[in-house]
Amino acid sequence: MAKLKSIKSKPFLSELYQVFNFNSPEELEKKRASLFPIGKSTDENQTTSIFLASLSAVKEYREELFNQIGIKKINNRNMQLHVYTEIPCNGGDDRPDGLIVLTSGINNPVIEWVSFVESKIGNNDIDSEQIARYIKYGKEIGIENIITISNQLVTTPYESPASVNKRIKCNLFHWSWIYLSVTGGRLLKAGVIEDSDHVYILSELRRYFKMHKGLKNYEGMEKSWNEATTHFLERSTKPLINEIIKSYKQEEKDICLQLIEATGYHINLKTNKKPREEVLEKMLEKNRIISSTFFVSDNPSQTFTIDINFHSRTLACYTHYSIDTGKAKAQTTKMINIVSAGDVALEEEILIGAIYPRMARSHIEFKSLAVLLQEKEDGSYSIVNKERGDTIKEFEIKITDDLGRDFHRPQVIVTRLENLAKIFFEKVFIRLK
Repeated sequence: MAKLKSIKSKPFLSELYQVFNFNSPEELEKKRASLFPIGKSTDENQTTSIFLASLSAVKEYREELFNQIGIKKINNRNMQLHVYTEIPCNGGDDRPDGLIVLTSGINNPVIEWVSFVESKIGNNDIDSEQIARYIKYGKEIGIENIITISNQLVTTPYESPASVNKRIKCNLFHWSWIYLSVTGGRLLKAGVIEDSDHVYILSELRRYFKMHKGLKNYEGMEKSWNEATTHFLERSTKPLINEIIKSYKQEEKDICLQLIEATGYHINLKTNKKPREEVLEKMLEKNRIISSTFFVSDNPSQTFTIDINFHSRTLACYTHYSIDTGKAKAQTTKMINIVSAGDVALEEEILIGAIYPRMARSHIEFKSLAVLLQEKEDGSYSIVNKERGDTIKEFEIKITDDLGRDFHRPQVIVTRLENLAKIFFEKVFIRLK
């Protein structure tokens, strides 16, 4: 049995596990005291209370979350956040899970902003009728904001999974549990949490989220995905389109979150002012293809796109990249050199095509990186076409995945989509930044 060495020799913490006969430092680490109960809590109120208390404690965390829903005054000096749980609702059985109050001033704080919080865990979805009752109660007492939290994913925090009368004046916001966890992880990786105690609190909150049995990411499309996608090409009816959109709208947000978690980059879905459902519906009706375009927040102009083709049952992840110096051969050589710094095993899967001025995308001829590397030896690139011009306008780089029958399997398509996005981002896109 190992023993602690003398005080003078100052034993390393990394050696402590041996004293207690653990096989590795990781086994001892599992015994570390937790700020929050790990793995045992499935209680909705306790989960909400732990999150709200952490929100109140960690300045950078709350500022990031509230900035994302437009509450910029959270950044002002002398602003304080007050959080409460299980607020009585007009003497009835309903009681919002939480209340967030933002105040200014020190001696006699003034209320600047206030919101109800309603949360769900596990497979429980936000109850639209319940939210409607909270809206009515809030109107009576002067509260016009409700933040909902659940495992449901939305395109932006300004959207709500609750269906309520839009004519009623109320600001509905939504955070998914995985969004709250990933946001905390991104801030920790970026090193922007100034106080070491706050780093500890946010790290513990993340650990609590990860071990919580009722909190999860988007693991599979809705059960209706199989039937909806199987019959979609035969009869593209409104109900089938709605079922597909219901599933995919959550998945494209989960792609963002999983990439943020894996890479530490702040990745967003590119959207416009139109409702996302409307945009996806037009895509499906027109081309039977769904496209989702993503960008890293520090460079919105550089994007990558995922296409889901319902005709061919394939996935494609691609981006465009311009090289402004040199003629076509020199441009191609530079393009190859940039991309080939990646994984050799992917050389057959990475496809590159040249786009010339006034050339339709449908005319692009793609060659694998492996082929182009061979052609590099004599400089006779098969994607270079002198008849189209002396210079290449831009390159398209992509990786595809042919799902076949797996296209209709709710869990498999999610796994393949997120795996494709992660590989493309880490092995291709990040080298072009």
